[in-house]
Amino acid sequence: MAALLAAPVAQAIPEADAVKKLQVIPVFVITDPKGVPMPIPRDKALVLPLYLESSQANRELAAFAKSNPTVKAIVTPVPLNVMNEKVLELNKQLKDKSKPLVAPVMVSDADRQQAVTLLKAQGLDEKQIQEGLSVPVFFTRPFLTLNTPEGPRGVFFLSYGELQRALSQVPEAERPKLKPQVADLSVVLQEIVKTPKDNFVIFPTPDYFRLVKEGQAQAQPGGPPKP
Repeated sequence: MAALLAAPVAQAIPEADAVKKLQVIPVFVITDPKGVPMPIPRDKALVLPLYLESSQANRELAAFAKSNPTVKAIVTPVPLNVMNEKVLELNKQLKDKSKPLVAPVMVSDADRQQAVTLLKAQGLDEKQIQEGLSVPVFFTRPFLTLNTPEGPRGVFFLSYGELQRALSQVPEAERPKLKPQVADLSVVLQEIVKTPKDNFVIFPTPDYFRLVKEGQAQAQPGGPPKP
């Protein structure tokens, strides 16, 4: 995994089950008020940024609203696994096939820089990192584990800060044994698929916990009205 590339392997768990783990990773998309994505036309593609952080998406929305004051737009949260399927479906519906819809996941500059630092320490050069790293996912060797109803599971994080917060809960004497690592999300999903048992979880982002809490508040009698 450290090398970012993985050879084709026989599947141990269904790929759909691995991809479903992305449901705890909301991405924030600029859409119209009905939730229809609003991609940005470029020379060779339609670009639809998927923001991992709602704050970044809201900053982009503010900039969009300033330059397009007559166009109504909102930020819509969508689970990453659902968004991936939506992008595939939207590409099928495109009339102009010469301009495909691409939906890059926009990670924070801090996480990308931390990923580059870790990968260089593992021996990768700039070209390998540039070609192989799209969405960095952080973990440790040996794996930091999380107790779940199905038993302990190795944890992947989409934020280096979240990994560090989790490590801070580990007894101080044990922390040096857990070495931070990083790999691209596509490689992580391959690793999950090829593992003989369902041994991993993807840790929810802070925005996921926030959205769940907001949803619970709206569902309670007398809670705030649903948007």
